[in-house]
Amino acid sequence: MKRFILWTLLALPALCGTSLVMADDASVLPARIGRVYLAPVFAFANGSYNTNGTYKGFKRGGGTMRAFGLGVAAEYGITNWATAAVQWTPAWMLASEVDVTQDIPNVGLVDGVNANGPGDLFIGAKFLLIGKHAPVENSRIRFAVATGVKAPIPGADFEDQLDNVRKGNTVTAANQDKHVLGLGLRTYADYVFNERFFLNFYTEFIGYPIKGKLSESGITGAATIYNLGLARQQIKAELINSGFYTPGIENDIIDYRDEVRYGYELNLELEPAFSTSLGRGVNFSAGLPLNFHYAPAERYDVSVNSSYLVSLQPALAQLVPQSNPSKLFSLRPGMSFFFTGFPLPAEVKLAYYAPLAGENAMATHTVVLQVRLYFRL
Repeated sequence: MKRFILWTLLALPALCGTSLVMADDASVLPARIGRVYLAPVFAFANGSYNTNGTYKGFKRGGGTMRAFGLGVAAEYGITNWATAAVQWTPAWMLASEVDVTQDIPNVGLVDGVNANGPGDLFIGAKFLLIGKHAPVENSRIRFAVATGVKAPIPGADFEDQLDNVRKGNTVTAANQDKHVLGLGLRTYADYVFNERFFLNFYTEFIGYPIKGKLSESGITGAATIYNLGLARQQIKAELINSGFYTPGIENDIIDYRDEVRYGYELNLELEPAFSTSLGRGVNFSAGLPLNFHYAPAERYDVSVNSSYLVSLQPALAQLVPQSNPSKLFSLRPGMSFFFTGFPLPAEVKLAYYAPLAGENAMATHTVVLQVRLYFRL
């Protein structure tokens, strides 16, 4: 089980980092104009960045990932400076595969490992505070703020997945999202050089004020809670057999709660953008965003005092979960074509997310095809 847990640490959501699938500049929709998004996403990772920031490619069976998902969203202009939005991104991972060595010690074989499942839902509103049609009029600067709630959607049942491990079935090893309540704040700042060029600075902060369950965070968390409980029982039995047992001593040796604190996630992005008309109702735009994603180390309420049983010190130490801060720099070039002459105006955008550097992060490459359809109500 130990080797399997180490492998599944690599089975992080393959679409992690695609929360910016729906990122935009500081502009908002005009009043009574709406748009819906459909965003197929393909992601793959052939390596990861370790604690020292060194990139290491996965060897055969070491964690290479392939994944395909689908994001959707809907937005509507309430006024010329306020837009309401519902965004489900990275939404649902429809198909994924993690290449891990299939021979699991003391368990047997599994058919495969994946990270399939839903993401959480972001519900919020975006307000243009400075701009042409904003409360503070300005033709050079656009500034908008979006607030919202990240509503949790149930993820995989990892008790069932542990049973799949024991039976050798296909295993879902990780969730697509935190699946706990999040509070979000996004800011958008544009400096408009002229009608064709502008520079956008985007920030996204998602805070997680409520603790999640470690056993529901992934198969590694579920296995950790299971093994902590099992270790307590084994210690109790050993102390009873040796005649040194006192009631509750096993809880003093291994003290834990089924909790995990995620803290927050932070995205910073700087994007030079260009747009122009190609004529005949077709507009072209392109951008070159540089993104930085940061998440602090997860915190667990687990402590082990192995001084009672010196012979078990190495085994007990392995039961304490470990986490480190995660950092990832990525370049995200994209281009789009906006067809304004259609009965239902449509925009097609293609973007590629390429990892540049990081720490404790998968080096995930992502291709996003985003289709936006506009309508008036």
